Order: sequence, then structure tokens, then C-alpha cells
Amino acid sequence: MRDFDWKILSTLYRTKNITKTAELLFITQPALTRRLQQIETELGTVLILRTNKGVSFTPNGKYIALKSVEILNTIEDIKTNITKASDGLRGTLRLGAPNSYIHFIIPELIEKFIQRYPDIHVEIHTNLSHELLKDLEAKELDISFVRGDIATVLEKKLLSNDQIYVISKRPLEISELPKIPQIAYTKENSIVKATNRWWKERFKEPPLINFRVHSGDACLQMVKHNLGYGIFSDSHYYNPQDNLYAFPLEYLDGSKFSRKSWLVYDKEDCHNPLLTHFIDFVDEIRPTIWGTELPPGK
Repeated sequence: MRDFDWKILSTLYRTKNITKTAELLFITQPALTRRLQQIETELGTVLILRTNKGVSFTPNGKYIALKSVEILNTIEDIKTNITKASDGLRGTLRLGAPNSYIHFIIPELIEKFIQRYPDIHVEIHTNLSHELLKDLEAKELDISFVRGDIATVLEKKLLSNDQIYVISKRPLEISELPKIPQIAYTKENSIVKATNRWWKERFKEPPLINFRVHSGDACLQMVKHNLGYGIFSDSHYYNPQDNLYAFPLEYLDGSKFSRKSWLVYDKEDCHNPLLTHFIDFVDEIRPTIWGTELPPGK
């Protein structure tokens, strides 16, 4: 068994989905399927059964999957203790980040972090925020950026309260929105509910959603081609050089429609110097990365 095999089994046990597991581990689905078959051959037992809803684990499969979690935690404990012995200046930090952060926040942040700590390897995991929170609570991440209103026993530090914007190819009035095609993209359930609340306060008719795409980037490209407008939960999508228009959304009581961003971690893990180095670094750099907001209008 390879070290990565334990990661495969623990991740698959959590997701119960081959496609999702392949995405999280950055491997192709056929490669994952082949490796699972090889693991079963090596162990001499069937581990998983495919169903219409995904996969289910056999009794032996469940036993091995749970053991894989223990093994991975033991490996991380060993790495942490070695890191402590080196004053936290080398080792691996498992960092979670929402999908949009990979485009706008993570590149600059990690570039500056590794310039200061060149021997610290940052292992980045991307997902929706609620999934990242689960990974944190399961000790599969050391620390994560998380967006939205979250309920957790973990420590959380507020980084920003980001305004929600409509972005379009031409200037729009709010009253026009029900009659204009909207391009929707995959978001956290919490922001979807908040958007529905905002919409129902303003309009009686539902939005005219003509397109549903997977990412904010895809939505933005369609907006640039004048196929409709998008409601974006990250102001970084707006770039004045794109010749697009943006306006902030507010509730009827005048409060702004916004979304919080957090840095979340387990306070009990702060004995890990890698973690404390990263937390202190984010505190230091926060004003330069999260300190600005998109101005209203174009």
C-alpha cells in the first residue's frame, strides 16, 4: 500500500463518490478506478460496491477506510512533531480555499508566504466552503479560508465582509433585472438562499435564468459576450479594463447584501508552528489583500 492509497480510501469513504474523490485528489476518474482495483487485488478483498447513488463500502472496506483515517492522522502527527523540532520553518501545511480564492487571493498570498518561508510546502485543497469546513473538522486540513455564515466550534477570524454585485455588459437598473437573462453559477447553498431572499424582497416574478454554469469565471465570460448579467459573490470578478458595469446590491432596509470571509482553524492545533506562522502572516498581509472594496458604478 502506498501513502496515497490511504488518502484515496479516506476521501472516498467521506464522499461516497468516485468522480468527487478524483476531483479532490487531482487525478482522473479512470486512474482512480484502476488504483482501487489494484488495492482490492493487493488486499485480496472487495472494498466498495457501486450503486446508483455512488459507492457503498463492504464491511472489510469500511474497516480499512476507517483505519486509513487513523494512519493519515498518525502521519500528520509525526510531521507536526518533526516540524516543531525545526521551529516550524519546514514542513507541509494543508490549506483549504474556496474555488474563487484560487483565482484572486491564493496566488499572491502563497507567493509572498513561500518567499518568507521557502521550506514550508503549502498543500492547497479547493472546494465549496461547507465541504472545506467538514475537512477541517475531520482533521484533513490544518487551516482553511471559508466564506459565508458558518456555524462551527472551530476558531474563526473575520477577514472581510464582501459586497455582492451585479455585473453586466451594459448599465442596468435594478427594476430591469426580471426581464433580462441571468447567468447563474454554482455557489454555496447559504449564498443561494441569501440571493433568493434579496430577490423576493424586490420582485414578485422569478429571475429569468437562461444559463447555469459551473464557475464564476464561466459566468463572467458569458457576461462579457452580452448573454446576460451575473450576481457575483466576489468583487474581484469586476475589472474596469473589461468594460463591464457593476452595482452593489442592498436589502430594502438599506443594509448591504454581503458575504463574510473567514480564516478557520482548530485552536488546539496552535502548538503546530506551521499553523501559527501562517495565521500571523495572514494577519499581517490582510489589509493589502482584503482591505479594498469595489466602488459602485463602472
